[in-house]
Amino acid sequence: MEILGFAAGPYKTNCYVVVGDGEVAIIDPGMHTHDDLVEYITTNKLTVDKIVLTHGHIDHTRDAGVVARRFNAPVYIHPDDVFFLEAYKGSGTRTAMLFDADNMLSPESTIDLVDGETITLAGEEFTLRHAPGHSPGCTMLVGREYCFSGDVLFKGSIGRTDFEFADEEAMTRSLRTVVLGLDDALQILPGHGPTTTMRAERMGNPFLRALRPN
Repeated sequence: MEILGFAAGPYKTNCYVVVGDGEVAIIDPGMHTHDDLVEYITTNKLTVDKIVLTHGHIDHTRDAGVVARRFNAPVYIHPDDVFFLEAYKGSGTRTAMLFDADNMLSPESTIDLVDGETITLAGEEFTLRHAPGHSPGCTMLVGREYCFSGDVLFKGSIGRTDFEFADEEAMTRSLRTVVLGLDDALQILPGHGPTTTMRAERMGNPFLRALRPN
């Protein structure tokens, strides 16, 4: 398995391409990812097996619909965040305008990410861990070596909880019950910023340190 990542769009959102045995899983194809994904996948004669959205915020989902139709691939998202795929359209908010939400092509259908179940990405199994707080449906993908943390956990920080539909108490529970239980050896691949390790975050992330007993 090979993992490629690049940042795209106004918020520099990380999009990941998981490659193995000629198949590709795309994680969080945000704005301005479509053309690069098409070029890479067609040049290398790969098949897109699935598109996975760690949560529903538009910076992570903007190009999911058009990429899904281009490659005839299913889109996976937690059911609590499906509403986001239409929520920005016609809202007139700054974010909607920044991401040209009214011209966003939504996925024709979605498949639910279910907490505790597994999903196969390019031949490797990942466990789905529902971790609400930043959004109601935030889901982390936890494998043997890697964890796609979306906007739950970053290097030295966590996802914001001052957005609409965010929940600070839910985030605290997610950090206690999901994040702190992750294996120290995991490589953390976040939705924004550089990669890190669970060991480094457990030791140095102030938001996780605050939850540890004295």
